[in-house]
Amino acid sequence: MIRHGCDSRFWLVGFLLLSCSLVTSAQAAVPSPPNPSAFNEKELFAYKAKGHGSAAGQVFLRAVSGKAVTQAGASIFLIPISSYTRVWFDKQVRESACLSKSGSSSTEATTAQSSVVECLRTVMDHLLTDKRLLPYLRVTRANPTGHFWFTKVPAGRYYVVSLQEGSGGAHQDERAVGIAWLTLELDADEKATNLVVTDCKSSLC
Repeated sequence: MIRHGCDSRFWLVGFLLLSCSLVTSAQAAVPSPPNPSAFNEKELFAYKAKGHGSAAGQVFLRAVSGKAVTQAGASIFLIPISSYTRVWFDKQVRESACLSKSGSSSTEATTAQSSVVECLRTVMDHLLTDKRLLPYLRVTRANPTGHFWFTKVPAGRYYVVSLQEGSGGAHQDERAVGIAWLTLELDADEKATNLVVTDCKSSLC
């Protein structure tokens, strides 16, 4: 009887050890969730070819005075929305900390503006210097009134983004610095017009 009891205990211990081993193996077999910031080129293949759509509009920022400030020659980028670019946009553009700097005097304001511009350039370079993404980006330039056009655009979802570096009137309250942006969903052969690309501090977004 005593030996039978010992055998039973040894069998129970062995069963528990085997069960733990199987649970550990099953947990190890479960794949980890994908990294949302990882670059996945499969999401972008459709954006590389020439399409039949187009997009046109105006890019500007709002100065303190309320005036719409445009910048002739500013680059406007059409950036496909993917897991990779969405993480960049949400962290670097939508919630950018660059614009928190300010100055009270005119000298401080000028210094702060230069600092903000450098910060925003870094934000843009974080994405635009990624060679993996370059084949899928489209770029054009604004005319003197801030108007722009994109042609031969494939269907898809995009960020329209432009860094505005402070052009405007001679007075500080007529100048503006920031990133103007818009999200755009374009169907095949669609001609999107009158797009408003701004810093979304107004009701236009």
